[in-house]
Amino acid sequence: MNQDWTDKIVIVTGGGGGMGQAAAKRFADAGAKTFVFGRTLESLEESAALSPNIIPVTCDVADPASIDAAMKSVLEAGAPDLLVHTAGINTPDRFMAHPDEAKLAGAETWQKVMDINVLGVVNMIRAVTKPMADHGGGRIVVVSSTAGHGYDSFAGVPYTASKWAVHGLLFTARQQLNALGIVLSEYAPGEANTPIVDKRPVQPSPEHRGAMIQTDDCGDTIFFMASQPHGMSVIQLPVYQPFGGMPPQVATPWLDDLGLK
Repeated sequence: MNQDWTDKIVIVTGGGGGMGQAAAKRFADAGAKTFVFGRTLESLEESAALSPNIIPVTCDVADPASIDAAMKSVLEAGAPDLLVHTAGINTPDRFMAHPDEAKLAGAETWQKVMDINVLGVVNMIRAVTKPMADHGGGRIVVVSSTAGHGYDSFAGVPYTASKWAVHGLLFTARQQLNALGIVLSEYAPGEANTPIVDKRPVQPSPEHRGAMIQTDDCGDTIFFMASQPHGMSVIQLPVYQPFGGMPPQVATPWLDDLGLK
């Protein structure tokens, strides 16, 4: 495993906070010139303050034109050696059926979640494939979720559908990209204490948040995956979460936090 990223070029989407920020710092500390992509410059500048090797670039992964503009900044430095794609969203309205109509996922929510969580992955992989291939290859680590590998009652229908789509995308694209010298890996964390948790209709308790996977844990795992010579599929779970999701009938210390009785 090569942990020296000196003179390497890394792109981290969702780099303004959470696991994206943690991953960006990990690669920057290992010597990589690390470009953090995100929609708000303020959050990106917070990440850039963590290391002189972190460069903020505003970018909306759902917008191909925005990605093209952001990639110009990267390509001025050279071809990317690694893409770490962490960008993703969830919304409070995440049900198909619920007595509270405010919790029903509407058309706008469905479109937004799919545009960012699914097409955002597609757009970024398309953006880096040619420069990586022309440069002799590269690596891509995409963050999916255990919601794409099983049933997570609290994740919501649109989010879960989007992560199943991402898992299928990566599963079928891996060999095609490998033929170009691009190693594709999937990181599927379970409950993680990232800003996306703030969108839950019922907020977890401080004790629950403390037991989740933490952002530094995510950064360390992504760094480990990207430093391997082979593609990896890694599912990381907090100790209380069973594999395949956390349906409400499973007794857990956090059942009340799910908001499902």
